[in-house]
Parts: sequence; C-alpha cells; structure tokens
Amino acid sequence: MKHSKSDRTHQPAEQIREEKILVNLRCSAMILRNQSVLLCRRVHSDDTWVLPGGTPRLGEGTALSAQREVHEETGLQVTVDRVAFVLETTSPDWDHHLIEIVFVGKERNPNASPEQQEAGLVPSFVPLDELDGIGLRPPIAGYIRGYSRHRRTGLESQQLYTAAYLGNLWRLPDDD
Repeated sequence: MKHSKSDRTHQPAEQIREEKILVNLRCSAMILRNQSVLLCRRVHSDDTWVLPGGTPRLGEGTALSAQREVHEETGLQVTVDRVAFVLETTSPDWDHHLIEIVFVGKERNPNASPEQQEAGLVPSFVPLDELDGIGLRPPIAGYIRGYSRHRRTGLESQQLYTAAYLGNLWRLPDDD
C-alpha cells in the first residue's frame, strides 16, 4: 500500500522501513586520467553528472556490470578489481533507496576518447578542480579528489584506500 508523504511523517521509521523492501543496486566505475575523472552528463533530464554505471543484469556480477556499463555509456573498455567506496542514498520519503558500489576502473587503452553511446548521456573527462560546480550526483566530488591524491602516492597507498573485490563467494555445501 502506498502512503502519502504526510502519512509517513507520523509513522515510526521502523514501520516505514519494513514496508519498503526494495533497494536499488548501482555499479559504477571511477576512471581517472590526468587529474580528470570520467563522468556522464545527463542532458535531457536534470542536467546532472554521474559516474558511468548502472544496474546489474540477472546473474551478472557487480564488477562485470560496472565494466559493461562503462563500455555501453562511453565506448571505453575498462577493468575493475578494487572497490573505491560504497555509498547509499535514501530519499526523505523513502521512495528511493540506492546502494552504489564504486569500483576503481583501469582503462585498457588510455589514449581512447569517450564517445556518446546513449541518447541524452554525454561522457567526458572532467577536471577534478571543476567537480564542485557541475551538479555531480550524488555529491561525491571530495571523495573522488581524495582518492586521486592517495593514488598519486603509489600502489601500496592505493591498496590502503580501496577494498578488494572478492566476487561471488557462493559455494554449495560439501557432499561429505
């Protein structure tokens, strides 16, 4: 049953949470190049910028989903093996709940240029010092710049500021 916003303000948060089971999962990749980050501008809707990414298909792992989405939205081929960060957004009325896994993306061809692949979604590398003024959603500019600073100090530091992606660990019980 759908409640109006005014109805929900009088409900305990626990009751609202129990009614809303659906959590959207988004898998994206942060690709850095020459003090810029690859973003996609949504020109037909709200004119905001997002990391390239999307929802996994049935049976698709999160890392593979991020790689596929980057290619579908930008034409670039990337690999991912580490998680930069995980974020969560929930609208005040609880109608939108998103968990996003942001992977560190590595370009297979660092000389390739991103190209528009989808109508209304224009990819480009945006300088890190311009992120605050472009309408980046969610507002993660500081996290992207922070990761970039640590990345420049070397691989050992990069591993301290990322998490390993373990992939699908589901195993059938042993038949002992």
